[in-house]
Amino acid sequence: MKKRFVWKKFKKQFREGLTITIIPHSTGAPTSFTIPRAVLFLLIFVIIGYMGFSTFSYRSYLNRYKDSREVVAHLDNVRVENQKLRQDLVNLLRETEDLQQDLLVLQQQGRKIQELLSDDLQETEEQVAHIASLGNILNYQPYEFEMGGLGGGNSRLLRDDAFGIIKSMQQELSKMREVIPAQQEDMENLEESVREYNAVVAATPNIWPLADNGNGFIASGFGSRRDPFTGRQAFHEGIDIGVWYGTPVLATADGVVTYSGWRTGYGYTVDIDHGYGFKTRYAHNGELLVSTGQEVKRGDVIAKSGNSGRSTGPHLHYEVHVNGVPKNPLDFIKNK
Repeated sequence: MKKRFVWKKFKKQFREGLTITIIPHSTGAPTSFTIPRAVLFLLIFVIIGYMGFSTFSYRSYLNRYKDSREVVAHLDNVRVENQKLRQDLVNLLRETEDLQQDLLVLQQQGRKIQELLSDDLQETEEQVAHIASLGNILNYQPYEFEMGGLGGGNSRLLRDDAFGIIKSMQQELSKMREVIPAQQEDMENLEESVREYNAVVAATPNIWPLADNGNGFIASGFGSRRDPFTGRQAFHEGIDIGVWYGTPVLATADGVVTYSGWRTGYGYTVDIDHGYGFKTRYAHNGELLVSTGQEVKRGDVIAKSGNSGRSTGPHLHYEVHVNGVPKNPLDFIKNK
């Protein structure tokens, strides 16, 4: 009964209006109007709802703005990383180009050395093996990078992979830069050694001194023998090769003619200084074809055989001296 009374009282008050009177400061009649309490309650409810909605919207906006700032910051970081990545790639490519130039020089030196090598250089097998050991360096090929697509799609994975590749390549290039100077020095030393050895080989008398088509024969050997004129024992400083008149006499190594003319006992003689302590003599010739001071190459015709000087018949007297000491020419002749 009491609850029904309270409800009726509240219902009556809710239906009653609320009179508002506006009294102006100036002269004039006051203005009054009545607002139903239901409208007032509705207006208060709308205001409270609007304030709640505005508060919720503002908080949502702040959260979205915070997320947006994080996204923007992340994108800025990605952009900076990509710019660094691109710059690292450019620097890496430049370093690779510089390294390729150094390797090209090494390759050119290697080809030059290989051209210098000849069949006569048996003693340079270790040097040739050293050239072969440079193969990995001389055949080095740099990585190729694609600059497009960085930062797109699965950009984080791509950046991680790219930075990993760059780091690996930088380490490899660093090792290569450490190795190349030593290899360049080795190649320079090797080239110098090969040139020096080639010069020694070119200066070493090592061919048969006559173009005799195999008709020549050893008439008298190197060393102690009985002198054909005196009958006494004497040291023969060369070999006598029996051959007919006019057979071409050949320089047995590169060198410079130090004497070309008549020499007592030897007749028409040619002396050649080959350098590195090697000298040769060609005596008892019938005709001389070179002059003093002339440069000759191995195999050049320098005279025609004969029987001049102290000789018992047509032949070539051939001597080899090393550092002023006569040596057996047969020890130097590779083949007849």
